[in-house]
Formats: sequence, C-alpha cells, structure tokens
Amino acid sequence: MAIDNPNIIDGIAIDKERNAIVLLLTDHLLWEGEDALSEFEHLNLLQDKINAYISYLESRQYEATYPNEQFSFAVIEIYFKYSVTENCEKFLNEVQNQIGQLGIKIEAM
Repeated sequence: MAIDNPNIIDGIAIDKERNAIVLLLTDHLLWEGEDALSEFEHLNLLQDKINAYISYLESRQYEATYPNEQFSFAVIEIYFKYSVTENCEKFLNEVQNQIGQLGIKIEAM
C-alpha cells in the first residue's frame, strides 16, 4: 500500500466529530536526490492515486463497508515521508480548488 499502487486505498477511517469519511494516502518516495524519481514522475503517481480516491468517493464504493453512514464530506489525508517540493504544494492547491465543489478536502501531513 502506497503511492505507487493506485488500485488500493491505503487506509479508511471515519471522523465522527466532522462527520467525514477519511481516506489515507501514504507517500514514501523521495522528492529530491539521487534515488528519487523525477518530480514529474512523482507528481504523476500522486495524481493517479488521488484520481483513484476521487473515483472511489464519487462512485460511493464505501457504502459497501459503511452502509448506514451518511457523511457530510470526504477528506483525503496525504502523509508524506519527505518534505514536498513547491510544485507539489501548487499541485495540491490546484487539486483542492477543483475537488472542493465535490465535497472532498485534501489535507497534507
């Protein structure tokens, strides 16, 4: 489970206080350095994973696991092992601007 496997949700939780479903996304990859992917490749992996999460939420697949829950909104919590680049921050802000209207919030940790 990680950013390089877009077909798996890394984790799911319910935030009762906010009445939200929370999808956890983990990114263990380096952003810079000799062993890092290019920033472009890394951002593409992140985009693919976020798109898979959005699809999961839009299709309401979570209802199979939580049939009696009604959520006010959804949160995609992204846990980065390493500090992100400026371009990654810009990308996440742009994604948030686009998916906010769907009732989905991005939170980078």
